[in-house]
Amino acid sequence: MQINHPTYLTGVERSGIGKDGVFSGDYVSMVRTASNKLTRDMVNMAKCGVASQIFPATLNRKDIKKEQLAEWLYSAYYLLERCSLPLMGLAAKNNGQLEKLKDEKIEDLAKINELQKQVIEMKDEVIEMKDVVMEMKDEQIDIVKDTVKDTVKDSVTSELKLFSSVVSDSCSAALEPRKIASAVRKVAGGEDRTKNIVVFGLPEEQEEKVDSKVKFLLDKLNEKPHISDCRRIGQSKPGIPRPIRFKVTSSDTVYQILRKAKLLKDAEGFERVFISPDRTVEERISRQKLVNELKEKRAADPNKHFIIRKGEIVLLSEKQGCVENV
Repeated sequence: MQINHPTYLTGVERSGIGKDGVFSGDYVSMVRTASNKLTRDMVNMAKCGVASQIFPATLNRKDIKKEQLAEWLYSAYYLLERCSLPLMGLAAKNNGQLEKLKDEKIEDLAKINELQKQVIEMKDEVIEMKDVVMEMKDEQIDIVKDTVKDTVKDSVTSELKLFSSVVSDSCSAALEPRKIASAVRKVAGGEDRTKNIVVFGLPEEQEEKVDSKVKFLLDKLNEKPHISDCRRIGQSKPGIPRPIRFKVTSSDTVYQILRKAKLLKDAEGFERVFISPDRTVEERISRQKLVNELKEKRAADPNKHFIIRKGEIVLLSEKQGCVENV
């Protein structure tokens, strides 16, 4: 029986398996198909039933021609030498690359673990620094508390000694409890005036809503702050409205409102209404002295423009054109 080797190697010889350096699944499939066809024919002609029974003795049969054996030998050689060995070489090469990638991955994992360790160490250091900062903060707070406590104690003692000295020297009436309370409040700073504003000249009425009047006044200045603790202060006098004091949220708001206070002189019904900071008795006395001195300077030299700025009377140039509300 004449058999041409292309019967087993159809497509394999033309594929150039292994020459392009590619380990392709199609190449493996072609080699497996050719090998299976070769093995099946050898099993059938040797009449051994299964491929595991193919031995030289089973192939040494008279009905198997020399040409057939030569064809099988050539096909087996071709599949081994030109197909299987190149593919195995590529597989080994790829396996080496995989091993290299595996080693690189192990190194990368080691680096990642080291970085994680460093991050944990840095986190611990941050926690330690935070604890140190908190301890320093607590120490500073304690120092401030002690300082304030000592200062208040010393100042109250000094104030009481002053009152006691006055009583002792003048032999006047005994020191009233309300005066002692006033002295303590003054020294301890029992009232924060930096957020307070006082309004003078708003008409006083029975059962009035003072906060509504203040809001209406502020609306004339295009200001709508949040106000609280809004009430009349001082003793009532016939025909003279008591001042109104109210509180805003910040000293910046106080400054903004005081800057616009001069606009009231042009607002109908508010020509004789004035706004000022909430000053202590001493500050009001000092302010009144400055105002009297300012009036004297203006009367003595009408051509010059004097104003009160930062507790002093200063000469304002005509170019500046900015006058503080006095």
